Amino acid sequence: MAVDVEEFIRSVADELLAYFARRVMPNEDAADCLSETLLVLWRRRDGLPSADDQRRAWTYGVAHNVLAAHRRGGFRHLALTGLLRDELRVKPIAPESSDDAAIAALAALPARDQELITLVVWEGLSIAEAGAVIGIRPDAARARYSRARRNLRARLR
Repeated sequence: MAVDVEEFIRSVADELLAYFARRVMPNEDAADCLSETLLVLWRRRDGLPSADDQRRAWTYGVAHNVLAAHRRGGFRHLALTGLLRDELRVKPIAPESSDDAAIAALAALPARDQELITLVVWEGLSIAEAGAVIGIRPDAARARYSRARRNLRARLR
């Protein structure tokens, strides 16, 4: 069964925009990242997985790679970027949580663990799918996720 690419793109665009908005500063860069991701999806439309869950995880993998390229390339750096990054390390922005202790505990985790946790909790991916996004096997993702949760619990006591 062929995938209706336009329909699929419409169905994931809002959640991908939210994915980028939570990860890039300034917020206008989220739109740039989204457009680059949609362009990759369009160009690679013949290679989209046919199963819905695989296609969604694959799409987040593309978004993850676009995000990495964005960070490496330093699109639209502002003079305050360094200051903002320092501030976000102390008090990260998590629009869906007002629990400052949980936010601070999450910020204290290594970046890769933060990404795994937020892909599962905020983006709704399974642990295996989130692991695939960051490039680790499902069993490694489950172990890393379990350790990260244990670390979060310990920090919240």
